Amino acid sequence: MSTDNGMILITALIRPHMEGHVVRALHDLADFPGFTFDEVRGQGRGRGQGGAYVVSDEDITYHQYLELRLVCPMDQADEICRRIEAAAWTGRKGDGVVYTMPVNSFARIREAGAKERRHD
Repeated sequence: MSTDNGMILITALIRPHMEGHVVRALHDLADFPGFTFDEVRGQGRGRGQGGAYVVSDEDITYHQYLELRLVCPMDQADEICRRIEAAAWTGRKGDGVVYTMPVNSFARIREAGAKERRHD
C-alpha cells in the first residue's frame, strides 16, 4: 500500500440526469482516472429566506442525487473538478457540490496482490 500523500479523493453530488454529460467529460481526460457512482438522497442547506424551518414527520422530502467518487493525483484534481462542475451545471438551484479530501494511502488490489504472490 502506498502512503504517498499526492493523491486526492474527489466527491461530487450531481443531478441524475446529468450523469452522461459528466461521464463523457471524464472520458475525455488524457489520463482517465476511473470512478464510482452511488445513488444518494439528501436535503440542501435551507428552505428559503428568513425564519426557522421546523420539519414534521409528514413533511420530510429528499432530493435524489448521484454521488461520484474518484481518486486521482493531486496535480489532476483541479482540472477534474472543473470538468465535473462544467458538465453537471444546469444553472438551477440544487445542481450539486464538488469537494476534495487528501488520501492517506492508496493501493490497487490487483497490483498489491501480484506483489504478495511474488514474495510467497
